[in-house]
Amino acid sequence: MDQIEQAVIYALGPQVDPNLKAQANAYCEQVKNAAEGWQMCLQLFMKQPKAVAEARFFALQVLENTLQNRYETLDSNAVEYIRQTMMEYLRREFVDNTDSASEENFIRNKAAQSLTLLFAHVYPNVWPTFFKDVIALVQTPSGSSSHEKAADFFLRLCMSIDEEVARLDIPRNRDEVVRNTAIKDHMRLGDIQILASFWFELLQEFRTQNSSIGQLALRNIGAYVSWMDISLVVNDQVMSALYELLGDSNLRIAAAECLADVVSKGMQPLDKLQMIQMLSLTDTLGRLDRSDPEFVEHLARLTNVIGIELCKIYMDGSVQDDGKAAAYALIEQAVPFLLEFLGNEYDDTSTAVFAFVNDMLAIFKKQKRAMQPFSQSQQEFLGRLLEVVIRKMKYDDETDWGNEEDEPEEEALFAELRKNLKIFADHIAIINEELYINYVHSVVMDTLQKYKVGTSLDWRTVELCLHVLFTYGEALPKGAMQFVSPSDPSVLSPLGEMVSEVVTSNISAYQHPSAALQFFEDIARYYQFFDHRPDHLPQVLSAFVDARGLHHPLKQIRSRCWYLFHRFVKNLKSQMSQYVDTILNSIGDLLTVQAEVPVESNTAEGMPIPAASMFDSQLYLFETVGMLISLDGMDVMKQTEYLKIVLEPLVEGIRKYMEQGYNPEDELYLIQLHHYITAIGSVAKGFPSTPKESGCTQPWAVVFKQATEVILNALQAFNQFEVIRDAARFSFARLINCLGSELLPYLPAFISGLLTECQVPELVDFLPFIGMISFKFKPMIENITDELLLPLVKRVFDFLNTSPSGTDEALLLIDLRKAYLNFILSLFNADLQGVFISERNIEHLNTILQTILHFAKNNDDPATQKMAFAVFMKMINTWGAGEGIAGFSQFVYNELVPATFTVPMHASFNVADGQSILVFGEMTSIQKTLYSKHGNEFLEYMNNVFLPSMQCPPETAQNYCQALQQYDNRAFKKYFQTFISEAKS
Repeated sequence: MDQIEQAVIYALGPQVDPNLKAQANAYCEQVKNAAEGWQMCLQLFMKQPKAVAEARFFALQVLENTLQNRYETLDSNAVEYIRQTMMEYLRREFVDNTDSASEENFIRNKAAQSLTLLFAHVYPNVWPTFFKDVIALVQTPSGSSSHEKAADFFLRLCMSIDEEVARLDIPRNRDEVVRNTAIKDHMRLGDIQILASFWFELLQEFRTQNSSIGQLALRNIGAYVSWMDISLVVNDQVMSALYELLGDSNLRIAAAECLADVVSKGMQPLDKLQMIQMLSLTDTLGRLDRSDPEFVEHLARLTNVIGIELCKIYMDGSVQDDGKAAAYALIEQAVPFLLEFLGNEYDDTSTAVFAFVNDMLAIFKKQKRAMQPFSQSQQEFLGRLLEVVIRKMKYDDETDWGNEEDEPEEEALFAELRKNLKIFADHIAIINEELYINYVHSVVMDTLQKYKVGTSLDWRTVELCLHVLFTYGEALPKGAMQFVSPSDPSVLSPLGEMVSEVVTSNISAYQHPSAALQFFEDIARYYQFFDHRPDHLPQVLSAFVDARGLHHPLKQIRSRCWYLFHRFVKNLKSQMSQYVDTILNSIGDLLTVQAEVPVESNTAEGMPIPAASMFDSQLYLFETVGMLISLDGMDVMKQTEYLKIVLEPLVEGIRKYMEQGYNPEDELYLIQLHHYITAIGSVAKGFPSTPKESGCTQPWAVVFKQATEVILNALQAFNQFEVIRDAARFSFARLINCLGSELLPYLPAFISGLLTECQVPELVDFLPFIGMISFKFKPMIENITDELLLPLVKRVFDFLNTSPSGTDEALLLIDLRKAYLNFILSLFNADLQGVFISERNIEHLNTILQTILHFAKNNDDPATQKMAFAVFMKMINTWGAGEGIAGFSQFVYNELVPATFTVPMHASFNVADGQSILVFGEMTSIQKTLYSKHGNEFLEYMNNVFLPSMQCPPETAQNYCQALQQYDNRAFKKYFQTFISEAKS
């Protein structure tokens, strides 16, 4: 025993030598697994004077492990020994022990757990008097009072037993379910009545002298009520006590929780209704002192339970009309408390009744679907509910918006609360659209009009007004999103009035950052209003470009406004021509590019990722400038002048930096270059696409071409840096979109600048881009594609011939295979297949074909395999068997056709797999297409050369050729499946 105690001390000691600690842990594990280990540990647990608490806890762990996992190894004597020892422990520790020092909580709880596991094995067959024996320890001989420590332990033990045999939220295996059912059935025969009576006695005895025992007694009643006879709790004696305890400051929370458990008990609907009527809980709630926030939260939970149980009864199809009417009458009695708790200043109290609110709204929606009219009281409730919901959306008085000291968790919790409240408001809008529109209209207009006349308003009121206007657009169907009356466009709709008032009230100038931000969110959402009232635009644009928006002193608002302004201008391009000068003059100072040291943030999984920078938001401004300069109807010379003004600082910035030369110690050097290049691309992004038939001939195209040349110089000088390659790729894609074929001459230099240094992820992104350009600018791009094909393919081969160093790299190489195959396919789709057989590339055709064949034969990756066969299918559709194309005919007959047989015949090819079925379909299509293009020539080759070469019997070969001739694609696929299955077997 002493050795075990010493081992535990060493195993847990922080300063112990690691070798000694390892030996101690090994010894403890040995004791735990030894057949007699539990016996030594039980003796250690009971020894006097007591061992150290950690050793006693370990001893109970070993006993628990034996009872839980090795009970069948114990004979009846061993079980009796454990029973007697545990009872002796209870008597010694909780009855005879007069020392004021109590057993440590963790030991007391572990002892209750161990005794519970013993109980589960021995009750009722071996130890039928379990409860009576433990209760006897609690009671004093005189019966006048109970042993306080024993009472406390007994109640903890009862909670532990409920958790072991009755709790529904703990997963059980089938044997445990059967065992637990038998235990509960036997307890219901008599012991549960004894327990209920004794809990009540302990509650009455200790309610004044030891409230923690009173709380434990109430917790037991609440826990067991779900599976015992309700009359043991719902009777005059217990209920009177519970109602009394609601006024006891020490026990009222436990009493409220107990009542909630009683109301939640599973019962027949009408029995539940009768019980709730009898309990008259709403009368009781009205008489209680509701000044303590914590108690109020528990009353809210009680109200929630009452509400959802009554709603369940009301919605139950089996309940007759009179039962429904009685349930609804009780719901209406609970409604004032629902509204009170929902509107409580503490969010935990509000959220406690969310389920009740949800159920009420479900009743109303069902009633609306059934086209049943709403009563006056129902209409009033909806109105009051909407009022409370919107009021609750307001920031708390203690909250200071955007305050660094406020916990981000607090902000996140409030955002979640608002989201849930918005769902309630949206449901109310569905139930009664008119009510919703009128109330939101009154809240918004009232606030704005007060602001207009100079009333002092708290920022929270202003922010709520603008937030509610924002959510209005999501609550109503699109048909209700009208800004003017359908019958008279000169009359504004309620939404039109609100947006108009938001603009004309000048609320955007309210001196709090939340107001400006929400104002611009609203304006960007309701941009269509300005199609009806363009006279409001100057005021909004003025707000956007000054210190309220794009120039706001707060970084996070400024950057968000850059994005919102971009959205606003994009949606209202047709209205913007007359404001271009004003806007560009106002925002010129915001187009200065300044690199910042990148900041990293973490994903939810803890992986570092670059955090969004101010420059990312600034790109929206550059794109907006591009949109404004390129507006239809603007003078082209003016467009050219504006474009020069915007691009020259960027182009000069690149030149200046390149003249300075690269300094590895300057971490901002490459970032600044990246920003200049990307900004040019963003301006180009704002310009419209040029039709593919023609290049851009506008005078401003020259400005972009000069910028392109500078970008290419930077790429050639710094293409070893991914950040520069990324920027060049981004910009070139945008420039080619707006300049069209004018940019094609720069393509070879651009691609060679990227290819020599690019990595796999870049190539995966880049190949589809080249494919897209090839398709867009066919056939004029053929010579360029012909020149670029080999360098592109060679770079792909360089990567595909490497061995991946890990899973991520292996997945990237799979993506590269797919991108490569798609690229080849895209050239065929663009009718540029001539580049594969041009004088420059024909000698490399076989290498390309062999790589595709390699992917086609790889059964481990059916998705890529299917794509490879699809490429071959495209080639055969285009070239047939390739007469006149050096080497292609031999490849088709000697390599491709055999592959369509050897691949499915391989043991690793599973025809039952969904992906492999698609691969199989491509292979049979290739055979059918070769027959349709070459007829008897292909049949003779199959019948006389190929099939005999694979030892195919003449009759089977003949059948194959007939199937090829007579069956359609679907039937032939089915035949070939049978052919392969027979060949395999």
